[in-house]
Parts: sequence; structure tokens; C-alpha cells
Amino acid sequence: MKKFNIALDGPSGVGKSSAADGLAARYGLTHIDTGAMYRAIALGMHEKGIEPKESRELTEALNGLEVKLEGDQIFLNGNNVSSQIRTPLISNLASVYSAIPSVRRKLVALQQEIASEKGYILDGRDICDVVLPDAEVKIYLDASAQARAMRRYLQDKNKGLDVDYEDVLSQIQQRDEQDRTRAVSPLKISADAEVIDSSELNLEQTIEALAAHVEKTLQKGAL
Repeated sequence: MKKFNIALDGPSGVGKSSAADGLAARYGLTHIDTGAMYRAIALGMHEKGIEPKESRELTEALNGLEVKLEGDQIFLNGNNVSSQIRTPLISNLASVYSAIPSVRRKLVALQQEIASEKGYILDGRDICDVVLPDAEVKIYLDASAQARAMRRYLQDKNKGLDVDYEDVLSQIQQRDEQDRTRAVSPLKISADAEVIDSSELNLEQTIEALAAHVEKTLQKGAL
């Protein structure tokens, strides 16, 4: 079987990263978490006090930020920021900074360079149509805002965090609105993507559903 790429889009909190890890293990692919890359940029900008808008200061700061992925760990200018980028603040800031054209150009170019050799699965908001328009497999992983909020709520409760379901749901809905209405590369379903709704599925079932689509593509001789 020749090498191929998988483009995986979907809204915040739908479990794209975990599902992508499962597919990567099954098909011997390398998972590139594009969302983590944008979070790292947001963290760097936030620490420098750079406002989320095009400016000379932002361009200079952006040129001074180096993002690298090593397995499931992400590094910003050589520092492991894997845990720092997972806070609600950085999650929301990532949505804002990712709408800035210069930020997207920098990371899209890096993502395309990485995936040019094939054998990758990339997940994010605009992978199917913008980052990997020629990907052999395109999937949009969806789930209701309520289902995504409940998953995140339970995850945080299991970590011992004091969280409120309604607050989590509000954050999810706010992030959805930001992602869908931004001017640059808004979240949308690609006409070429297979839509898979995971509202009623656990992680294992979700991975099986995604793999079934990959297998269907394989059987058609497309890969």
C-alpha cells in the first residue's frame, strides 16, 4: 500500500486528536496536531503581550517563534509547552490568533511541508480544503455541542477540577461561533469530506467508524 495522508476536520472538543492518534497507530501514520501548533503560537503571543491583530509587533514576534512537534509533545522555542497550551484561556486565544492571516500562513506552510512526504494524519479546522486539499482521505468528525461539553466536563471532574457543565457548554458554543464566523479559513464541512457524527459514540467506536471510511477508500482502490 502506498503512503497516503488523512485530513481530519471538526469543531472544538470533538476528540479529533485522540481519534487521530488511534488512526495513526492503526495505519502507521504520523499524527500532526495542528491545533496544538496554533495553541503554542497563542501562548507565545500572550506571554509577549502581543494583541491579536495584524501589526509590525505581531510579525516580529511571529518570526521569533519556533514551533516543533516531537511525538505527542510540542515545543515553543525549545521549551516543552504541552501542558501550558491546554488551559481554557489559551484554547480561546488560539481561536482568535488563528484567524490572523500571517499566523495561518506561517503554520499552514509548515504543515504542508511536513506532510508533503505523505504518511501523515492532520487534524484541525481547515485541513480538508486549505492545508491538505489533495489528501487521499478527508473526514469531518462532528458531535453536538452538548455531547462535547459533557465529555469535557467529565474529563475535568475526573481531574479533580471544580467545573460547571453550563460554563463548559457556553465555552464550547462560544468557540464554535468564533471558528465558524472568522474571516480567514472558517470552520466548515468540505464537500469532499465524509461526515461522521460521534455524539453517541465512545472513543473506540469513533475510531472504528473513521477506520471504516478509510477501509472503504482502500477497497475502492483509491489508496
